Amino acid sequence: MNVLYLIHHAGQGGTERYVHTLAQRYKQSGRAVPFFVFTEEGVLARRMRDLGAVTVQMPLSSRYSLGAARRLAAFCKQHDIDVIHTQFLRENYIALLSKSFYPKPRVIYTNHLILANNLITRVSNAAMSRRQDAVIAVCNPGKAQMIKNRIPERLITVIHNGVDPAEWQSGGGAAVRKEANVPDGVPAILYAARFVPGKGHDFLLKALSLVANDHPFHLLLAGEGELRGDIQTLSENLGLAERVTFLGFREDMPAVLAAADLGVNSAGTEACSFNILEAMAAGLPQAVADAGGNGDLISGENGLLFEYGDADSMAYALSRLLGDAELRMRCAQRAREDVDGPFNINTMLDRTYKIYMGEMQNGNK
Repeated sequence: MNVLYLIHHAGQGGTERYVHTLAQRYKQSGRAVPFFVFTEEGVLARRMRDLGAVTVQMPLSSRYSLGAARRLAAFCKQHDIDVIHTQFLRENYIALLSKSFYPKPRVIYTNHLILANNLITRVSNAAMSRRQDAVIAVCNPGKAQMIKNRIPERLITVIHNGVDPAEWQSGGGAAVRKEANVPDGVPAILYAARFVPGKGHDFLLKALSLVANDHPFHLLLAGEGELRGDIQTLSENLGLAERVTFLGFREDMPAVLAAADLGVNSAGTEACSFNILEAMAAGLPQAVADAGGNGDLISGENGLLFEYGDADSMAYALSRLLGDAELRMRCAQRAREDVDGPFNINTMLDRTYKIYMGEMQNGNK
């Protein structure tokens, strides 16, 4: 099977990780030969080239561009593409329009966002869905929002992102703790996220300031971004500077996870966060914002949910985890079990491949 992955910006976020994982794993298993078309150069384009995928830069300027649709159809005909797997609405529309010029490929759309569409887009969705073969939602709230966006429910299957537990259970934690100056015996809290709006670093620090007198802790912040300076200043203003280490962008995330005793995720925009899943695979109990699709992942048995944007609610969850070693142990065990089951990479790969083959739709095999 020849599968074309289509995306506008070939960057390095969660969507790009999803695309690379599918392409790499299907190629390794012999299930599919990956192809890649993109508009804006980035890390994913390099990784797809390294994978050996035929990779082409193509302008995808407008969701209604017939020129882009013709170029895409010609590419699909030249390479005998069986499936076009799109990641965002613009590329999906172009792929659907390309079927007017070359109808063979099935068009699969994975929606990675929980985003309300305006009236014009909702009407377009209803019309364009007549050409759609299948839609994947990465969480249940995402499916509900797509139905509101006038994508027919019969087309939508929920397939959560998945991770490989073996990749996230490793050593190296002691070296990271030493690098970060985490005192012996002090629990390390990890948050891995870009310093950008919506990630909630500000109220994470405010929540920690509320428990600072009751519990020892050291916060590890992995990532870079435009708001890093503001968050550093806030940590100083809250009197937390000596208890926070900014790790920057890390290539050794398994070791960073191994250094932590619990994880946090204060973002309000996640649909199915790889960061949360990776922490689960590493056996970290977590305090996670009850926003987006996070409630699909965190059940109360493998971690605790708190109200997004509410420092008091987050402080309560953190205090429970910091003060109860047995609770942390129970959550960690259940998190590992969940990653061995519904959130395992093989579950995601198998169910997605059935969508490619037309063997499963709306959750039915």
